[in-house]
Amino acid sequence: MQIHWEIKHFSALTALEYHNMLQLRVAVFVIEQDCPYPEVDGLDPLCHHLLATDIDTNEIIGTARIIPTKLAFEEVSIGRIVIAPTYRRQKLGSKLLRECIQFIYTHYSNTQTPVRIAALKYLEHFYHDFQFKSIREYREYDYDYVEMLLN
Repeated sequence: MQIHWEIKHFSALTALEYHNMLQLRVAVFVIEQDCPYPEVDGLDPLCHHLLATDIDTNEIIGTARIIPTKLAFEEVSIGRIVIAPTYRRQKLGSKLLRECIQFIYTHYSNTQTPVRIAALKYLEHFYHDFQFKSIREYREYDYDYVEMLLN
C-alpha cells in the first residue's frame, strides 16, 4: 500500500476532495463515535487540509486540518485528525501528525511556533509521544477531551 500525503489550502481542494474528506470525518466522528456535532463549522475555508490518499484506490484514508492562529485558539492548531477504520494500526496517525507539524514549522517559518490541539482524552498518550503537554480537561458532546500544547 502506498499513501500520497498532500497539504492544500481549502481554495485548492477540488469539490470531490472536499466531499470525500467530509464523508470520512462524518463517518468517523458522527457515526462511528456516535457524536452528533456541528461538523461544518465554517472554519474549513480558512484552513489548510492534509489529505492522505491510498494510491491504489484513490480513496482519502486520512485527513486533518491546520487552523491558523486566532481562529480556534491563539496558537496554530491541528484538528479533525482522522484515519479511516480499515487503515488504522499501521502508524498512519503518527505519519499524519508529523506531516502536519512539519507543515506548520515550515509554513509559519518558526520551529518554536506553539501548536494547540483538543484531543479525546483516551488519545492523550498518543500526543504525549509527540511532546504535547496536557493543559486542561473538559467535557463536550458527552466525551472527555484534553487540550494540549506543543511548544
